[in-house]
Amino acid sequence: MIPEYPKFKNLEIADFEIVTKYLNASPRSICELNLANLFIYRNFDRAQLTMINENLCLLISPMHEAPYFLEPLSQHKLSSTIETCLNLTGKLSRLSKRFCESLSKDEYRCKYLRNQSDYIYLREDLANLEGKKFDGKRNHLKRFLKHFPDYQFVPLKAEHAVQALKLFEEWAGHKKETRFFTKFSYNSQKKAIEEAFGQFDKLNCKGGMLFAEDSVKGFILGTANPNMISVHFSYGKPQTAGVFQMLIKEACEKTFNSFKYINLEQDLGIPGLRKAKLSWHPKKLEEKFEIKPLH
Repeated sequence: MIPEYPKFKNLEIADFEIVTKYLNASPRSICELNLANLFIYRNFDRAQLTMINENLCLLISPMHEAPYFLEPLSQHKLSSTIETCLNLTGKLSRLSKRFCESLSKDEYRCKYLRNQSDYIYLREDLANLEGKKFDGKRNHLKRFLKHFPDYQFVPLKAEHAVQALKLFEEWAGHKKETRFFTKFSYNSQKKAIEEAFGQFDKLNCKGGMLFAEDSVKGFILGTANPNMISVHFSYGKPQTAGVFQMLIKEACEKTFNSFKYINLEQDLGIPGLRKAKLSWHPKKLEEKFEIKPLH
């Protein structure tokens, strides 16, 4: 049971059925409104639920950012609902372009959040890697195959949790702490992986694990929105040429093959991550916005 505003409740597994009902009524492709994302990062984004004017509203209170509401799920008395949200937090954030375009420009200041925009690809493009623009990716695959011609890509299962976490620790240990990869980044990602594997079936997780020479070389995990798979994790063994390219190609060819689109989520303004995501030639950026009162 979701309480009426001003009461809130923390997002729990027991809420999945009702949240899914609202999400399915008007599907969004942004990763923040992917139920699995909301759940696995709930210890850091601290998602809470409330009902305002028969709209399901999600309050996000990140450890590193001021609280904000996501866009209301449903359209009942929308202006009044937004006003209630703004009175509490002062902003709604990570909003879809469609939602923002439905609002009056005379009432709200709208800001484009480039660092939060999701990268959307045609799954078929990443499975086939055809054409000159993917020459570099195919060269990386050749290097991987040269060293590991007998590799195996197997469907990801809940039982792979220990191996996946061990690989993540190796990946994280290879990274230097910077302003883009901090102790907070490490803790939030590790906990999210644990949550995903802990509720693997309930979250309907899909993915794959890459094996070669009797060891794990990488894993990839995502969950579905209608017609789209959102990839939450993709980790490879450090200093293994072509491992990420092989993970993406294999997953798109075999595990994610029932979806038309793949969402590799946002780059958070990290230069290397932005360069990497652009190198896969996205079909589009799923733009996100933030609104505040005009006056």
